[in-house]
This record gives sequence, C-alpha cells and structure tokens, in this order.
Amino acid sequence: MNEPKEKTYKVLWGMCFATYYEVKASSEEEAIERSGYNYDSSEEWAIDTWEDDLVAENCHYAEITCEEDGELQND
Repeated sequence: MNEPKEKTYKVLWGMCFATYYEVKASSEEEAIERSGYNYDSSEEWAIDTWEDDLVAENCHYAEITCEEDGELQND
C-alpha cells in the first residue's frame, strides 16, 4: 500500500502575550486610552510597560499554506 506523499506546510499562529501598561490617569477609561497603541513613553503620565506570559486562550492558527512541487499554495 502506498503511503500518502508528504507536503511542506507553513502554519502561522497568532499568539498573544500579556502586555501591561502602567499609566497615570483620572479614570479607568483614560487609563485604557493611554495604553496599547496610544502608549507614549515620552508623556509624563507614562510610567512603565512590560510583557508577561503567553495568554493561551488567545492563541490560534491564522493561516496555513502548502508548498507542493516548489509552488506555494494557500489552502
């Protein structure tokens, strides 16, 4: 019996690490607004930022491609 021919697959996983932002703010809403992409270390309200462990429930594969006979194909 012939075994199936193996192909080369590239699997992209979206992984999320916990990123903490320590900021001065007058409310929770303002603290959220000053975090993430809006965090600016040059601002007086910006105290610190750091990454922690992987947030496993947010990990999943995002894309898979298959290379067959030298050609890259999206599955």
